Order: sequence, then C-alpha cells, then structure tokens
Amino acid sequence: IRDKIMYGILAFALLFLISTIFFGSISLGEDVRVIKDLGLAGIYIFSIIITIFLGTSLIHKELDKRTIFIILSKPVSKIEFIIGKFFGLFSSAILNIILMTAVYLLIVGLKGGGFDYLSLLAIFLQIFEIGIFVAISIVFSSFTTPLAGAIYSIIILYIGHSTSLLKQSAERSSETLKLLADGTYYLLPNLEKFNIRNSVTYGELPNAGQIVFPAIYSIFLIIILLWLASLALKKQEL
Repeated sequence: IRDKIMYGILAFALLFLISTIFFGSISLGEDVRVIKDLGLAGIYIFSIIITIFLGTSLIHKELDKRTIFIILSKPVSKIEFIIGKFFGLFSSAILNIILMTAVYLLIVGLKGGGFDYLSLLAIFLQIFEIGIFVAISIVFSSFTTPLAGAIYSIIILYIGHSTSLLKQSAERSSETLKLLADGTYYLLPNLEKFNIRNSVTYGELPNAGQIVFPAIYSIFLIIILLWLASLALKKQEL
C-alpha cells in the first residue's frame, strides 16, 4: 500500500478507462461494445502491470534491507512468510481490480449498456489469473532481482497465452518441435483458459466448466508456485 508506483499505475488505468468513452464515440454505432472491449482489456493489462512491478520486488526488498531477519526471528516459518506476502499482494491487486471495475461498470451504464454482469464473470476469472502472477512474481522475487523477475514474468505471460497456438502449429511440424511444444504446453501455465473477454463482449454466456475448471487449475498452480518460492527462500543464506 505504501508503494507509490501502484498509485501511479492505478491513476493511469482509471484515466485509460475514462478515455474509452472517446474511443467508443468515434466508432460507427458500436460505442458500447468498443468500451467493453477496451475496458476489460485495460483492467487486465493494468492489473498485470501492478502485480508484476510490485510482486517482483516484494521479497527482494526484504532480503536487500535485511528486514526479513526481524520477521523470521519470530515464530514465523518461511512458508508462512511466503503465504503472508502472497495474500497481502493478492488483496491489494483485488482492491485495485474492484476500483477499476466500478469505474468500468459506471461508464458502460452511462453509455446505455446497462449493468454488464457478463463482464463480471470475465473479471472474476481474471482475478484467478492475477493470483497465478502474484505467485509467479513471488517465486522470482525470492531468488533474483526485480528487473530480471519482471522480464521472466512477461515472458511467461506471453508464452502462457500462446501455448495452445504453439501446440496446434507444432502438430504440422517435425517430431522434435512437436515434443518441445507439448512440453511447453504442459509445463507452463495455460493462461488462455482464463480469457473469456471476447465472448462476454459479444454477449455470450460462458458455461459452468469455463468458470469452475480454470479457478481450480489456478488454485492448484498457486499452491505449487508458493511451495517453489518457499524452497527458493530456504536456499538463501538467512
């Protein structure tokens, strides 16, 4: 909460959401759909930016300033320390998303789109994806610098939304590329499972499986990542 960069990014995010009114007004009768499309994308992008920038420095700051010694000198284990950091940053990310969502719903309502309850489903899944990135950022923050952690996180973000496409493309390639694509598909998180923004923008109601299974997948992945982060922290000379 004391990190000023969060407020700078959040202010820019709110400014972007308000600017969607202008982009919608210059479309040819598709102003509400354009606002929904840009608004949901904006909430997602700025949530990811906040998570990566804050998460990749979260534990590194504690290690660099040696404040972690004060915490671990108390009856607190390393895994409890990791879990506490996760829920702290995750709560901050959720609060930011709620604020951006409120502005988004207000804009859509004022432009005649009514209460966009379908977009809430997309944002609900986005929260689970953000949870994965909080955990990923904490893993990198436990053993590398914030800059390196941010770069690694962005690479995972890009690959995570491209794994299905890579797997399909590799089906027509050599056996080596196919095995490489399969390994990438199953080892790295498939983040496209959480993307239903295009569907809800066009008014399509997702089925229960599209909501429940990604949520369970996210929880399972977060548990593994936090365990890896605790292992990385244990290897530090503390």
